[in-house]
Order: sequence, then structure tokens, then C-alpha cells
Amino acid sequence: MQLTSFPVKKLLPIIFLFALASCDKDKNEPIPYPDPAVLAKHQAPFGSPTVDVKLKKLLYNGKMFAEYVYEGDLLLEQKKFLLFDVPVHYESGSFVRKGGITESYEVSSADWNGESQSVSDIFKPAYSISFNPPVNDSLREITEENQVFLEIFYRTYAIDKQGFVTRQDFTEKTNTANDFTITYIRNEQHNVAKSWIKFAPQPDISNRVEYVYDNHPNPFFKLGLDRNGQMATHSLSPNNIVKETILGASGPLYSVDYKYEYAANGYPSKVTVESKNPAYTSYTLDFTY
Repeated sequence: MQLTSFPVKKLLPIIFLFALASCDKDKNEPIPYPDPAVLAKHQAPFGSPTVDVKLKKLLYNGKMFAEYVYEGDLLLEQKKFLLFDVPVHYESGSFVRKGGITESYEVSSADWNGESQSVSDIFKPAYSISFNPPVNDSLREITEENQVFLEIFYRTYAIDKQGFVTRQDFTEKTNTANDFTITYIRNEQHNVAKSWIKFAPQPDISNRVEYVYDNHPNPFFKLGLDRNGQMATHSLSPNNIVKETILGASGPLYSVDYKYEYAANGYPSKVTVESKNPAYTSYTLDFTY
């Protein structure tokens, strides 16, 4: 059988049409929703901002309080220590990720005895946080399970277009009477300037706090956790709090002052935390990178 040859010149228009159709097809392909590129820009621990300066150790009044372990440029584990005469590791919190996406944060802890200053060698699951698949790019939901007291909580975080948390809604699975909402008002630098809590059964807001910041990077911000391993105010802002004022219904009640020393990299090397409130206990934190 004789094969018929086909001129290359006649093939070129056909190839061009196929390529054009392929480009049109790619152009018409819908962008996944929510867009992974947008989700990645959400602040930690929801997004995946790389930790360029890694906090290694945290000392509380000169004693080991926490150690940090990394996987590449992301926080993998926070180890917490009891402030005994000789600090002892008693709790670990570890992130579980898949393809750079945070799936859960798992915390295990050991039994301890303060009188004998001893800690068990056996670590048991204490609580876990599951990061639910996002249904859009402005709300992120987590399910928190306390594996000691067998309680389940749900938290929904509202996130603005720049990727910063602006609200947190909390509900308990078996007791919605304890529900509350925390609102965060941010300034031009995206730091939380004001916050307050609205408890479900109460008509008025409470726990109002105002914050003032420095212009140095916050070592907890890209970790997504504060020093206690919580997604709380001290990890929500790019800069460091220098003053927080607690307000009552008629005005300020007291303030807390943070006095920093800074390392050559611009991050805090030490902070002294004080208040004129006689019930407040002053302390210092030392940072090692």
C-alpha cells in the first residue's frame, strides 16, 4: 500500500487552529473557587506565608518556655516547657499539611506533678484543630476538639481582601449559650487597633481593648500562633504591641506596657511587660533566632 504524503505547508494552518483552540480552551477554563492563590495569601496559619526569620527559642523570666521546629520555611512544631527549677518539656503542638495547605494542628501533652516537679514520659492527645476546606475566600472555619474533656467547638474567621482576620465567631457544639464573637478593627498597617467581644446572651459588647504598635516585625505573626500556642491577638498583627489598654463601660481600666530590645534583624530580642495594675505580674521574654 502506498502512503500519500501531505505537504507541510498545508499542515501549518491546521496546527495553528488546534493551538488557537487550545489557548481559547485554557482561557475559558474557570479559575478554581475559592482561588488557591488567594487562599495562600491569608495570614498564618490559614495561608502559607514563609517564615523568613525563624524563632528558635523563647525564654520566660530567663527559663525555657518554648522551642520551635520548622519544616522548610513553615513552622512544624511548638514545644512547651513547664517553668520548674529545671524546665521540662510537657506539651507539643504540630501542624499537619498537605501540599503546603494546613489540614490540622495536633497537640499532645504529658501528665505532670507540680509538687514533685516531675513529668510523665507518655504524651497523649490533648486537643486537635481541623482546618475545614474553605467554601469561599473570605471565611475560614475550624473544628476544635478537646480530647481530654471530650468537647467540640467551632470557630469561623472572617478574612478581609488583604488576607487578615477581622472577626472570629465561636460556638460550642453542646452549649450555644456560651457563643461569642470577637471583632478586630485594623489600622493602615493591618495591625489590630481595637478588639471587643460580644457574648450571645448579652446585648452589649465587653472586653474592649485598644492597641499601640512599634514598626518592627512580630515573630509570632508568620507562625500563626502566640507564645501560648493559640491563634490569639499577639499573633494576629504584623508588628509588636507596645501598649494595650483595657477599657470598661466608662473608659480605661488599666494598661499594659511592652518595652522591647531589638536584634540586628529588626525582630525583638527581649521584651519586658509591665503594668501599674497591682494585680498584674510583670515578666520578661527573651527571643532566640
